[in-house]
Amino acid sequence: MVVAIAVVCILAVLGLYLLGTAQRLDRLHARVDAAGAAFDAQLRRRSAAVLSFVAAVSLDPVLVESLLDAARDAQHVPGLGHDREVVEHGVTRALGWIVAKAPESLANRSAAASELHDEALRASFARSFYNDAIRDALVVRDRRIVRWLGLAGHAPHPAYFEMDDEELPVSKI
Repeated sequence: MVVAIAVVCILAVLGLYLLGTAQRLDRLHARVDAAGAAFDAQLRRRSAAVLSFVAAVSLDPVLVESLLDAARDAQHVPGLGHDREVVEHGVTRALGWIVAKAPESLANRSAAASELHDEALRASFARSFYNDAIRDALVVRDRRIVRWLGLAGHAPHPAYFEMDDEELPVSKI
């Protein structure tokens, strides 16, 4: 009798632990989805800021063309998959060329330059939040008990988003 009660208690505790773990994993996946949506929106705002920057500042036509192409491509790629990483690398690379070839265009006090700097900085923060949410979800998903019992269900395996986060120059004042 005592053994049966002990077994029932152990199974109840184990069941509560598994239920709590599954609920936590569900909340972490929801957090990844929310952070991903915010990150996607921020990347689109960064692309829009690039387009308004190009319209407001006079630059070398070759630089303008590469920046416009990269920003337009970034606005049309859905999701946060590998294709989006490649396109966002292109935007960052084009911004790097602007920094190298015409740093004064970004370091001036124009509203477009400061908006571009702010949006690029926010995109960097959003990427950090997104990757942090993914890290937290993967920590729970990688537990043996979660893998053995399939507590993650059919949720897709989240993947980190890699992107260059170069700091854009701003005026010192």
